[in-house]
Amino acid sequence: MDTTGIAWRTMAFVACVMGAGAAQAQAAYPPPSIDISVAIGQKVAIWVQPNYSVLCRSLGQPTFQLDSKPTLGEVSPEWIDYTVPDGQRCETMRFPGMIVWYQAGQTPGTDVVVWTVGFPREFTSRVPGTGDHRVTTTVVVQ
Repeated sequence: MDTTGIAWRTMAFVACVMGAGAAQAQAAYPPPSIDISVAIGQKVAIWVQPNYSVLCRSLGQPTFQLDSKPTLGEVSPEWIDYTVPDGQRCETMRFPGMIVWYQAGQTPGTDVVVWTVGFPREFTSRVPGTGDHRVTTTVVVQ
């Protein structure tokens, strides 16, 4: 019996299964920088984030702090009840989440805004919070 070959095939299978699941998963938190373009007067979502675990449990409401205000528009958070789309893990379940919006003003140019989002966890969750994540967003208003 070739136990080494079986072990390698099993590890390859597990890696493929985990990789397929990760390909469908949304990032757990925003990247350090985001670049977007927006038309004058337009409102766009900079980031949409639900906060739940792989066990389909709520991890609490995300937090938001505006660290530097934009000069050409406004940034605002909106706390939402996020419904997981059909076909994804935890489908049709509802979890707390947040949308970070940018509302462009009437002046074209480049705007830079810095904000911090935090992901707490439910008291009963064994998964630690991921802490605060600072994001620099560059917005081109055209």
